Amino acid sequence: EIGASIGHYKNEIVELAEGRQFIDAEVYGATIRTMVGGAANLFYGYKADGVFSTSEEAANTGLYILDANGVDKNYFGAGDIIFRDIDGNKRIDENDRMVIGDPNPDFYGNLFTSLSWKRLKLDVNFNYSVGNDVFNYMRSQLEGGCRFMNQTTALTQRWQVEGQQTTIPKITFQDPMGNSRFSDRWIEDGSYLKLKSVTLSYNIPLKSQFIQGLQFWVQGNNLFTATKYLGSDPECTVTSSVIGQGIDAGCIGQSRSFVAGVKINL
Repeated sequence: EIGASIGHYKNEIVELAEGRQFIDAEVYGATIRTMVGGAANLFYGYKADGVFSTSEEAANTGLYILDANGVDKNYFGAGDIIFRDIDGNKRIDENDRMVIGDPNPDFYGNLFTSLSWKRLKLDVNFNYSVGNDVFNYMRSQLEGGCRFMNQTTALTQRWQVEGQQTTIPKITFQDPMGNSRFSDRWIEDGSYLKLKSVTLSYNIPLKSQFIQGLQFWVQGNNLFTATKYLGSDPECTVTSSVIGQGIDAGCIGQSRSFVAGVKINL
């Protein structure tokens, strides 16, 4: 026997209280926007288009942020992230944010099969999700490069010299240019195919006054996951509520386990 299931859902905000067009929530440094005409719980942040390779390249764009005093301009330089200037005014600020991810999958479901031969039976179950985005909060902390804390080996590829081509910006204490801000750098494809369970069983027919049969079985769970997601497990989230889905704040991945047992039919 072989079978499959596929599911899809769509949600759309048609109205918000007091005539508002959108509501923002801050969760683990991420801006979660719920707006009329869109789905709930969308990731809203900056779009990153790579890293400035040279000082000349950065100077030609003229991109800048305002200092804390709201007057002085700090220009992006070599090794900084190239943030997309949505409104075209050369100033990178909150007006340049956009929808950068959607934790809702395009479709999801299961694949399953059951093979029988004489008294042996093998049951295999996969589950999958396609098209859902995940905010990898832990990677934003371990690859931000702006504080005195352990970082991942990915930062060995950070920008260090003029002309270097890389996707990881330079390291600067306290991040004055905001290279580690919430952007699509930290949004990853959470699609996956997971071998959820494999069960092998053997039936021994018995006919007695008290026992009608015995079944010996062994089962493996969470045996294999195929995904491009860099975190421990794409099938995780920090909350069960609608707002906050698709955020990995260091969730412990579902562990691989093996179980054996005996089923007695009375």
